Amino acid sequence: MPTRHERSSEKKFVKLTAGKTKIKYFKGKPKKHHCALCQGMLFGVPHSHKIHELAKLSKTQKRPTVVFGGVLCSNCRKKVFEETAKVSQNLKSIDEVSFKIKEFVQTAKQVMEK
Repeated sequence: MPTRHERSSEKKFVKLTAGKTKIKYFKGKPKKHHCALCQGMLFGVPHSHKIHELAKLSKTQKRPTVVFGGVLCSNCRKKVFEETAKVSQNLKSIDEVSFKIKEFVQTAKQVMEK
């Protein structure tokens, strides 16, 4: 009988040399990374079956080195920076910014001030 963690795994029947069959359990490939705002697929962020393959990659190979790289897609990142520019130039107050992107705008403002 499979253990608890094997129940959700993919199972395959493997034939052995003695003519018997054995069940082997495989974990599925992890899903691709998604944008935090629009749930679109993120490009430039690798995913793999094996965790040790990702652990061997350098930091710059694991995610893009731009601000919010690996978190937001390019379109959402552009919207956040446009709103940040409006807030920093006092054209808009932070309360007028959409609730969805308010946290990202505050973080971007702190990064721009440094």
